[in-house]
Amino acid sequence: MSAARMSSSSLRLTTLARAPRRSLGQVRLAHAEHGTHQHLPFTYKNKKAFAAKYFAFVCVPFSIPFIAAGYQLRKAGSVA
Repeated sequence: MSAARMSSSSLRLTTLARAPRRSLGQVRLAHAEHGTHQHLPFTYKNKKAFAAKYFAFVCVPFSIPFIAAGYQLRKAGSVA
C-alpha cells in the first residue's frame, strides 16, 4: 500500500509542476484612466473636417483600381 501512496503523491507533484504559472512579465502593473474618446490614438476638434478627411482616406484608395481599369479600357478603345 505504501507503493501506491508514493506513486499517487509523485503523480500529484508532477501534475503541480506542470501547472501553468503567471510570470511577472505577463501581469500589467499599471492602469490607465479611461474617459470619453480616450481610446482613439488621435484627437480631433472639428467633426466635419475629420469626416471629410476620413472619407478621402477611405474612398480614394478604394477607387484607384476602378479608375485604372476605366483608363485602360478607354486607351484600348473598348469603351465607346
